Amino acid sequence: MEQILTCHECGRDMVRDVRPHDVVYKDRKVTVQQPGWYCTGCTEAVLNGDDMGVMEAAFVHLKAEVDGILTPDEVARIRKKLGLSQRKAGALLGGGPRSFQKYESGTDWVTKAMANLLRLLDRHPSMIKEL
Repeated sequence: MEQILTCHECGRDMVRDVRPHDVVYKDRKVTVQQPGWYCTGCTEAVLNGDDMGVMEAAFVHLKAEVDGILTPDEVARIRKKLGLSQRKAGALLGGGPRSFQKYESGTDWVTKAMANLLRLLDRHPSMIKEL
């Protein structure tokens, strides 16, 4: 069954579509193809959780690039390369028992210092033994 939404602003029908949307962080901008419900009569849009995920993922990657930190996927890849659980990584590298769970889920940002440490360990994984 096809879902039909009515715009809460103007009362017209809304259609499911994908439209360009700018994601801005500091002085940088990327344009993403944003899925969502768009009004046929005004500029109103309704985005569900999955729709918002598109914009959020773009923001996470843009922030990581601009600030020189790691994305959640990069943190997870390096941690796994080192053979560490999330809890063990937090205990050994710092941040606490849930820090890597937060970094990898994108609910907390990796600090520049942690990003640098992880990059170093990514290039020289045998250094983990020195910690």
